[in-house]
Amino acid sequence: METYALTTATYGRRTLLIRAANEAMLVKTLFHYRDQGRYALHGFVVMPEHLHVLLTPSASETIERCAQCIKGGFSHEVRAQFGGEIWQAGFHERRIRNAEDFRAKLGYIAANPAKRRLIDWGFVHTRFLEQMDPMPLRLV
Repeated sequence: METYALTTATYGRRTLLIRAANEAMLVKTLFHYRDQGRYALHGFVVMPEHLHVLLTPSASETIERCAQCIKGGFSHEVRAQFGGEIWQAGFHERRIRNAEDFRAKLGYIAANPAKRRLIDWGFVHTRFLEQMDPMPLRLV
């Protein structure tokens, strides 16, 4: 099983995720599919117009299916309050090769809000450390 850094953006890079309710809904979606066993969730940040996730798909899932679950699950929930396109088509994924790469990507994700001067940003994995899955042993 490979570990990936996944990035996706809102349609037209609109700041749809600036609303705390939408951010919380996306975080809930991330944990929902993790709790279903579709992937291990190692890190994330929900930014106003994009999402970074560090995850390891389960043996029965692909990175494409994980992205589809996250984007589709959130879209289904948010449609009640917002019409139109939610996400840009596709996503970017980068395979994590070793522990150093894992730690670097996790740090990059955690630092994303500060780079944008989003102080006390609540929608980053560092606020949920007790719920995050550890680094896969194969990367150590």
